[in-house]
Amino acid sequence: MYDDFYIAVISGWFILLFFWSLVILFVYLRKPPNSRLTGKILIGSYLFFFIILVLFLIFKNIDSFF
Repeated sequence: MYDDFYIAVISGWFILLFFWSLVILFVYLRKPPNSRLTGKILIGSYLFFFIILVLFLIFKNIDSFF
């Protein structure tokens, strides 16, 4: 059951990353005049997704029943 939850979390995270990338790409290509999308925010948002993904992968390998 733990594996099912883990697969669901990872699948959901990649789906969220996909749609977040579509939003970022859409805003980046349109370049609206009041947009605050800078390179720092762009890198920060993808770094956030990457850090959380790495945490999921680390916690997958940690088991409380050694």
